[in-house]
Amino acid sequence: MGCRQIWVVNGGNMRKVEIGLSVYPDFYDFETIKKQLVLASSLGYTRVFTSIQLGALGFERTDELLSEGFLKLFNLTRELGMKVHADLNLDVFTRIGAEVDNVKPIVDLNIDVIRLDGGFAIEEIVRLTNNPFGLVIEDNTSNDGHLIETIEKINERGNIKNYRACHNFYPRNETGLDFDDAVFTADLLNDFGVGNGVFITSQTSPSDLNTSGDGIPTVEEHRYCPPHIAFSELRNTGVFDMILFGDSMPDYDSLKAVSDAAKCDYVELEAWLDKDLDVNQRKVLTETILWSRPDQPRLLLRATQTRKKVSVPPKNTIARPYLSITLDNIRSNRYEAEVQIALEDLHPSPVANVVGMVKPTCKRLLNQVKYKQYPFKIKE
Repeated sequence: MGCRQIWVVNGGNMRKVEIGLSVYPDFYDFETIKKQLVLASSLGYTRVFTSIQLGALGFERTDELLSEGFLKLFNLTRELGMKVHADLNLDVFTRIGAEVDNVKPIVDLNIDVIRLDGGFAIEEIVRLTNNPFGLVIEDNTSNDGHLIETIEKINERGNIKNYRACHNFYPRNETGLDFDDAVFTADLLNDFGVGNGVFITSQTSPSDLNTSGDGIPTVEEHRYCPPHIAFSELRNTGVFDMILFGDSMPDYDSLKAVSDAAKCDYVELEAWLDKDLDVNQRKVLTETILWSRPDQPRLLLRATQTRKKVSVPPKNTIARPYLSITLDNIRSNRYEAEVQIALEDLHPSPVANVVGMVKPTCKRLLNQVKYKQYPFKIKE
């Protein structure tokens, strides 16, 4: 017998997460980077991811280990009150002049977090967490299956406060993680009290790391998804504490949409509404905070908060395709004005007026508002 998965375990309270973006100085001049970070900071972004090992990965124009652009980036993030996460491997770590028991050369660069991308043994990671500077050691969740062993040894001999994890991103299409697998790993890390981050993609970023034009997300289902929708689905699971753009230079609209979503304490279901919809019905439909019923029907989602708040004469009682939004009409008596969303194709009902449709990009969010998990609003 199967069981339904409900990710939310905190009674409908949205977990606050930090939002971030990625910057790659190898590809942009400092003034371009500065403009981007000042904008992002003004919108509430607090984390910056960068990689100082792109040369080792075969990218062009990345021969110099730490160009002036990187040094300026690290100083700028400090001025803006943002935390910088620097991706490196053991070779780059050593070339900077750092040692497992001496990370001061990294701290002196104004780097707040080092994301380990290969070459470090478990015992070395444990020792790194004992650094006296508060430098955070961010492990890669694809750490050869040794995450739990690493955490257990840090709890024994290291400092778990200086340890966190972050998922990979995947520029090549079809190689991203399954959503449920990413959530499972993050949930497991939460059980050990370890924070973890995840990447979303921008549809407007230039092709730098994103050489194939397919975005740089963690989750494959989010590769071509609007970033604020991907953000919302990940945030609503309650298991991530940081969500970042993997692509560099997302445009203002993308940055703003994710920023707005991060501040929102309900799920927004974007929808198309009938252009001839009664003005009072539209007002009730779009301005009411809705909760689905906890006794979730198989065929549709029900929200009762709008009942009897507006008069609904019978109109447009047609077939209800998947994602259709309906208002029960006066024939439904005490159910009049109840909001319903079709979870599969349904036949016409004489008591249900079809008034709009949830946009397909938001269909995955429906799973997170079922069973009265989170409040939601219809956004036109």
